[in-house]
Amino acid sequence: MSGCDIQGVPFRPPINTHVSHAFYLNCRKLAVFFESRGSDADDVKASHYADNCCAALPILNEWRTRINKQLAHITYSRDVGAREIDREACKALYGEVKEAWSEFRKSLRGGSFEAEFDAQVRARKVADLNGEPSEFRFYDLD
Repeated sequence: MSGCDIQGVPFRPPINTHVSHAFYLNCRKLAVFFESRGSDADDVKASHYADNCCAALPILNEWRTRINKQLAHITYSRDVGAREIDREACKALYGEVKEAWSEFRKSLRGGSFEAEFDAQVRARKVADLNGEPSEFRFYDLD
């Protein structure tokens, strides 16, 4: 969200574009997870872990077409009438996904998956597979 790495150094082109695309792709992945939409039986859905867990993501829905075009298509609409996915939109998307995650975690309370999610989140916040400080240590995943 800051345009900088974890040491505060600004991202320079082309890294800034790669970071943006990674963010958009993960927003799109989490939308499929939280909205429990789509027909692919292989997709993991929030509803698989918590009954009736389904998040409305109006901000993501507003930007879905723009994100899809930005990520996966060479289109004329990227040049003609393009709509920038600006910092405010990214902050709003991030906030919405954080809220959906928080609601999902609350929906796990008392369920059969609560302990496993808690354990996995704790493990990922401590260290990565090589024992290095985890990239997830700064995220509110609890």
